[in-house]
Amino acid sequence: VLSMNDVEIPVHHSFLTAASVLYDAVYVPGGTNSVASIEAEADAIHFLNEAFKHCKAIAADAGAVQVLEATYFFKKIPDEFSEDTVLQEGIVVSDDSATLADLFAKAIACHRFWDREKPRKIPA
Repeated sequence: VLSMNDVEIPVHHSFLTAASVLYDAVYVPGGTNSVASIEAEADAIHFLNEAFKHCKAIAADAGAVQVLEATYFFKKIPDEFSEDTVLQEGIVVSDDSATLADLFAKAIACHRFWDREKPRKIPA
């Protein structure tokens, strides 16, 4: 994987060798090439959906919103991201890297967002 400055970033796992349950949070980077690659990869969308299902913190650059649009949880994403909504929902999107990093760190510190859990049915 190459960064936008053509710096090689080592890849240790693929979507086939690692599940989202192994990670505390997920970050979706912006950038034309990154977004196109992630959006075209069904396993990447599955990874995001699984992270949401397991109540993990999720952050994305504003330029990566179209990746989130491909997820089943996109309709649950708030229109605006304040500290309160991030700490309640566990999802943050921002075009300001400092704001994104700050709110994402706070979301990760919450560990999980249990309000996403669907009520379990109890058999009679």
